[in-house]
Amino acid sequence: MTADTYRAAFGEDPQPNLLYCRLAEGVDTAESEGRLATDLLKCRDVAGAQFTHEITASFTQSIDSINYIVVVLIVAAGALAFVVLYNLTNINITERAKELATIKVLGFFDGEVAAYIYRETAILTLIGTGCSLLFGIALHSFVIRTAEVDMVMFGRSIFPMSFVWSALLTILFSLLVNAVMYRKLKAISMVESLKAPE
Repeated sequence: MTADTYRAAFGEDPQPNLLYCRLAEGVDTAESEGRLATDLLKCRDVAGAQFTHEITASFTQSIDSINYIVVVLIVAAGALAFVVLYNLTNINITERAKELATIKVLGFFDGEVAAYIYRETAILTLIGTGCSLLFGIALHSFVIRTAEVDMVMFGRSIFPMSFVWSALLTILFSLLVNAVMYRKLKAISMVESLKAPE
């Protein structure tokens, strides 16, 4: 910032404590930088010396590490979504086995019986996706503010495609659960309807 901006913000004159220098062509080799840093650190008024390519490399390495963490979190969240949807659908089918068997006896085909359950799963998935997108904004803000350190600030904006991808992944896991549970629905015996109290 300019000196005037600093004065306007803090109400006092700026006290420079950092010097930014550009090395001459041909001097910016690792050996030259090492000698320069050593010479600078011998000066009484110099507390430290850094080179921009070192800072850039360190920052890039940090971002790469964060990218791996993000991938692990996405995979874990996807696995959690799959397990939760699978358990909910499994419980739904198990508790309604007699009802589903009765529907089969009445002449419904396997696809129609599956659609009967899939409709409920789809509605639950859409409601869960909508709620999670809203709560995700607050969670994103919390995670970003918690992960930031003094030297690194992360972007706080959420792009529209992030919402699209998260919704699509949730729907994809719901479809996978439906595909896995189809065999269980198909295996329901019509004899189960004889055990039904009605």
